[in-house]
Parts: sequence; structure tokens; C-alpha cells
Amino acid sequence: MLNSLVTIFTIFLLLAGCATSKSNQKSEIGPAMVISVSSDGHYAISSHLSKHLVLWNLDQKTRQTVSSNANIYSAYFIHNSDAFLWQDLNDQVYVQKIDGKVLDQFSHFPTYGHVMDESMTHYIASDDEWNLFHGHGEDMQPILSDGDVPGVLSTGKLMHISLSEAGNTFVTAGFDNRERFDLQERPPIVKDQSFGNYGGVFLWSLDSLKPIAQLPGNASKVDAVISPDGQWVVSGDESGIGRFTHTDKPEKMHRMASYTGGIFLDDSSYDLDDPRKFDKSGLIPVPMAEKPNRWGGRHLTTNTTVAVAFINDSKEFLRFGTYKHWVALFEAGNPWPQKYFDLGTDPHPSTFSYLRSLSIATSPQAHVLVTGHVNDGGITVYRYDPHERTLTKEWVAE
Repeated sequence: MLNSLVTIFTIFLLLAGCATSKSNQKSEIGPAMVISVSSDGHYAISSHLSKHLVLWNLDQKTRQTVSSNANIYSAYFIHNSDAFLWQDLNDQVYVQKIDGKVLDQFSHFPTYGHVMDESMTHYIASDDEWNLFHGHGEDMQPILSDGDVPGVLSTGKLMHISLSEAGNTFVTAGFDNRERFDLQERPPIVKDQSFGNYGGVFLWSLDSLKPIAQLPGNASKVDAVISPDGQWVVSGDESGIGRFTHTDKPEKMHRMASYTGGIFLDDSSYDLDDPRKFDKSGLIPVPMAEKPNRWGGRHLTTNTTVAVAFINDSKEFLRFGTYKHWVALFEAGNPWPQKYFDLGTDPHPSTFSYLRSLSIATSPQAHVLVTGHVNDGGITVYRYDPHERTLTKEWVAE
């Protein structure tokens, strides 16, 4: 009971990072809550628990504090642009260039995640109950509003909005405990309903602003992203389930292999104790610790997933294990892990909290990965070589 109360109190404190407030600012930059990387891989923007907004020059290895009065969930780089989004605690949203020039500014509700396309005609934002809205001011319209739960407070997680410019689509993901249903029978906008149906993984059209497909199969807290070309959606959750699907055939979901257990054969009888029921043919050796941890385990990977992110423009993506510093490389369309990378523990990457799952970000175009740190406001920058399949640490900024 005490742990539940502490968790709820912590989330209330984090919710305050979006509310209109004139609270005192800390001089020290706190842990990053959201990070976004520019498409060219030269910059990253981050919003922090201390309400700082920081612009990082990844080439020159420098940082600039843009604001000390920022919504902690509002950092977002617009694709193929040198402009980023952020919101202050007076509820003003800014479209701002890296040189400081403000291209646009407008009033909006406190955002818990937002995106804008490169033409800057589509602006989509989530509130704390995972309601989605398109546009702003007099042009704002709801596109998802079907219940009070799930949301940030009830799940301890942001809804992830992942945009594909090439596919003219976007994906949303937050919490999945629903079987597949008919989208016509359960529309995304419903009045006077407590429990919403659209917390799981959904594919949306950017033109119609309507859901195209439900992508079920995950459970509990789930993260999902769409590939830059709009062809693949990949997902992972805290229950250990990983999924991928091609957007041309969204009704056909595929399961990623468990790192040690392989793939359960659906056409066999259900017997978890019989190893013949699992296909392990494509597994690779998992990283092992020299000594067991306090629970007796030695595996340095876990199937429970806090985040997924594409690391290049084709099919390759990274799956980040909850609490872990080892990550797995996968190919969309292929259920087997391809390689494991050690992100290191000095400092430990920000994989400890689902409320900070968006503090892990990539530029697929530039093959750059940026993570926050568990205990401080710094970032770590890595670069992926798709030919050698190596991940190299380039900069630790504290």
C-alpha cells in the first residue's frame, strides 16, 4: 500500500511539470524526461524534470539552456528540419529554430507529448488522459477522446506518438490490454465513457486523422514506433512481448523471439515445459554476467521492454530492456535478435522508468542514438554503423 501511495505521489509531482506554474526553478539540471534528435543527427533537444529545456550540439559537444521554465514533456525535433517544438509553463507552444528564431507561437493546453510534421501543417498533442487533438486555437479538433482511463496518472507512462512522414501515418501506443475489435463499432470519440479502448497500439492516417488499424497482441505498458518509410510498426511491452507488423497487412501480427526461449509454436499443444514446443533455431548467445545478481540471475538482457527505436531508415531497430544497459538489435520482418550492444553503466542509461521512456531517442537517418541518464541531467550519444553492425559511444555529457 505504501509503495502504491509513493508511486501516485511521484506521478503527481511529474504531472506538475506540465501544469501552468511559476514554481521556483532549480539551478541544477535534473534528469531528462523527453529527448528528441534532429534528422541530420547534429542536434538533440531535451526537456528535464527540473523544467529546463536544453539544446545539445552533438558535433561540437556543447549544450545551451534554452529555458528554465519548460514543460518537462515537450521537447520534439521536427523531422528534416532545424526547428523544434517546446512549451513553457504559461502554456505557450513554440516552434523554434536552433539559432533561436521563433517561427510560430500559440497557446495550448499543457501537453504530455506532441508532434508536428515537416510541412508544419499538422500538429498533434496529447493531454494527461491520452486524449489526442489536432491543430490549435480555433482550428483545434479532438481525434481521440473515448475515456478518462488509461492515461498518464493511471499507467505511469506517456502515450508515444510516432510519426512517419513518408507513410503519411502515425502510431500511438501506451497501455494494451484489449483484444482486437471493430473500429466502426468502437469509434475513437465517445462521450461519458470511463475506460477508453484506444490505449494500445494503433495506426492512424495523417490525412483523415482516423484510425486505420488496431495492432493488438501486447499487454500492459507498451511502446511502439513506425519506421521512417511507414512500412513497419514494431512494439514491446513490460510483459515481455515483442511484435512487428507490415502496414500493408496490419491484420497479421508477428511475435519477436524471446531472447532465451525462442518462438512458441502456435500450432502445437500448449505446454511451456516442453522445449519442443519452441523454435530456438535463430537464437544467438545472450550476454551473461560473471556473477549472478541478487535474484540469482545472470542474463544481462530482459524481454520486458521500456522503449523501441529505429536506428536506420530501413528495417533495423533497437529494443531497450527495462532497467537494463544491454539492448537488442532486430530487423523488422525478422523475429530473431541480430546482435546485443552494451550501453554501459557509467552512467547508466535512462531505462528505469516508463515515465521516461521518451528520454531514449534516435535519428534513423544519421544512425545516432541518444539516451538520458538515470541520476543526472546529462545525455550519452552513440553512433551505429549499419555495415559493421557496431554501436560506438561518442560522447557522455553530464
